[in-house]
Amino acid sequence: MAIIIISRASYSHGRVVAEKVAEELNYKCVSREVISLAAEEYGVPEAWLKDAFETGPSILDRFKHGKKKYIAYVRAALLEYAVQDNLVYHGLAGAFLLEGIPNILRVLISATMEERIKHMMEIRHVSEKEARKAIERFDAERKKWAKFFYGKDPWDINEYDLGLVIGRITVEDAIKKILETVKMPSFQITDEVKKILKDEYLAAKVKSDLMNFYSDVEVTADDGVVTIHLKRSIRQQDAITEDIKEILMEMPEVKEVRVNIIPVY
Repeated sequence: MAIIIISRASYSHGRVVAEKVAEELNYKCVSREVISLAAEEYGVPEAWLKDAFETGPSILDRFKHGKKKYIAYVRAALLEYAVQDNLVYHGLAGAFLLEGIPNILRVLISATMEERIKHMMEIRHVSEKEARKAIERFDAERKKWAKFFYGKDPWDINEYDLGLVIGRITVEDAIKKILETVKMPSFQITDEVKKILKDEYLAAKVKSDLMNFYSDVEVTADDGVVTIHLKRSIRQQDAITEDIKEILMEMPEVKEVRVNIIPVY
């Protein structure tokens, strides 16, 4: 049992690799399905959620936390799949969305620029110059996004367990390498990791529900006990606690609510 997160550069054959790996392992393979699930559960158009990952933040986003809320929705949806185990996810920011959760195999798939340009020209029927310009723009936007939300470079191999460059190796060799690596004990989903995933999923659901009311909220969970972290005046603790309990009262997985006010003076 394992979870494989494949982060892929545009036009790098990452989708094909992910689908073939999932087929070989008989695992569920998801990408756009995560966006669709988040859109359905939180009543947000898919286009808005997709845009939250594909373009860097605007000045307006910095103040309204617009994209942060949509990212929280998608993270909750991805965790809903992850708690089921036996998963291959490829696409939007998976390595960052499940950051800190152990035993997940994180793979970065890229390709040589020549290979990416060739692939885009075949698919989009554009010139070499147009393909290169588009790919450079995609890469710049992805880096801008990751730097703003996570303070990291999405192309830094140190963020991943395995890095593969199509063009230097074949698609078939990339698939083989992932299948070999995922068998290692370090990437097996143990009972301990299952508990972590379950707690992270509940925390993500609670955070997503609360962000409409408290845009700066952070949430942790442990066996159904959720702790809400907010920067507010300590005098607001009782009122905020009652408000949050009312918001979460219809979520049966929540056994107890604790509010941790971080004093602001």
